Amino acid sequence: MSRRYVLIKVFCDPRVTDLQFADALDYSVRKYFGEIGFSRINPRVVKFDSNSSVGIVSCERTSVPELQSALALIARHAQIPITVVVLRVSGTIRGLREHKLK
Repeated sequence: MSRRYVLIKVFCDPRVTDLQFADALDYSVRKYFGEIGFSRINPRVVKFDSNSSVGIVSCERTSVPELQSALALIARHAQIPITVVVLRVSGTIRGLREHKLK
């Protein structure tokens, strides 16, 4: 199946690492959609820059709304308050990189 890529911005203080964000994403998807939903959505952190708190997350093409919901429902990880904002969805990583440079 084809994948979609989601450009995100994470707001938190102190900054989270890529592993912390990946854990928070996995927990959120599993909590709200279960194991079967997790396997259907198949979320992956493609890239995450801790300095700018911008990242790219991928999922199955038909599961973009579920991924966006799971991202919006992330509230905290390891007692760190987190807010995740979806900036753009694209079918290619290149499309997101071009948007990020603008």
